[in-house]
Amino acid sequence: MPAFIDNNGVQICVERRGTGARHVLFAHGWISSRRMWYDAVERLDSARITAHLLDFRGSGLSDRPPHGHHLEGYASDLRAALEAIGEPATLVAHSMGGRIAQFVAAHDGAKIERLILVAPGVASGRRVSKRRAELAREAFGNRARIEAFQRAAMTAAVSRETMDRLIEDALVAQREVWFGDPESPGSIDFSDQLESIRVPALCIAGANDPLAPPLRLKSDLIARIPGAILVTLRNAGHNLPVEMPAEIAGAIERFI
Repeated sequence: MPAFIDNNGVQICVERRGTGARHVLFAHGWISSRRMWYDAVERLDSARITAHLLDFRGSGLSDRPPHGHHLEGYASDLRAALEAIGEPATLVAHSMGGRIAQFVAAHDGAKIERLILVAPGVASGRRVSKRRAELAREAFGNRARIEAFQRAAMTAAVSRETMDRLIEDALVAQREVWFGDPESPGSIDFSDQLESIRVPALCIAGANDPLAPPLRLKSDLIARIPGAILVTLRNAGHNLPVEMPAEIAGAIERFI
């Protein structure tokens, strides 16, 4: 069952699965939730691994405050989840969550044992294209357009049940999650701080990912994090946790 962690008055949901001695914290991406990881987590050895699945503020079952929908705010949610585990954990993060994970690992990585970045955003904080921003505005609150938006970022087929889960999480996501806190600071570039990350780091890319292409990850991330490894999955797009759940679970098992 999901539990809740207090982060300065904001209740953050963390669902725990498994009873293993190795702790793994999962962070989701934009307009998503902890449920993005269900297909991969169910393939892990639950006797070996305890999985902690985080909902950032404004997503899933977490509180919906009007503030904190920016890099520092989401990073504070991630730090609170790491602190609640009580011992070093492997951090696995997708998309926007991957960018937040890099920020936390570069600034306060004492609780992080290993880092696995799955189709992550980059530290340079590239601006969203005008066209993609327009598509997001059109998709907000619209089930059919959310599905089209999700499918455009994917290559591998997913089940109807999985697609419905992605759509429902996007519908539930707070408006500020979709469009940002209007009072938040602009995009922060912390790429020059990635060399501070000193834990083993693995980056997993989808060969056909239109949002986090392998060449960009190689130049913006792998070249900057000491010793980081890049693995590219063929016939895969951006939503790797649902497109390639067995491959993601296998990579986690091997890396830890």
